[in-house]
Amino acid sequence: MEWIVMVVIWGGLMLYFIIPFHENADQHQHKITIKQALISSFKRVTGQKKMILAVSFLLLTYLAIWYSAKDLAWYNQAYGVTAAADPAGKVPIYLAGVTIYALMLYLTVVGRQALCFIRQKLI
Repeated sequence: MEWIVMVVIWGGLMLYFIIPFHENADQHQHKITIKQALISSFKRVTGQKKMILAVSFLLLTYLAIWYSAKDLAWYNQAYGVTAAADPAGKVPIYLAGVTIYALMLYLTVVGRQALCFIRQKLI
């Protein structure tokens, strides 16, 4: 259950950092294609100042995962706990999971922004 809460909170913070403000919207005066909308959306989402916070949040998450696994391994060694699985062996899986989740959120925001650009020009 705690994983679900962490995913929702972490995902909400990451979405806040990734989604651009409305005042930075690009205004296209002509009909645009899907490719142009995606390129414009990538530029708009990636080129904002809040993206620095998103990347730093991701790096802090990587650091927390690495440090907690290192600390757990030290604890197990110091107190003679025999763990069934090595905590350091799970670190790449956790890092890959966080990276895939962050990329999924990023690409979802980019796709949504591109659809908004196309929808504005169809009306």
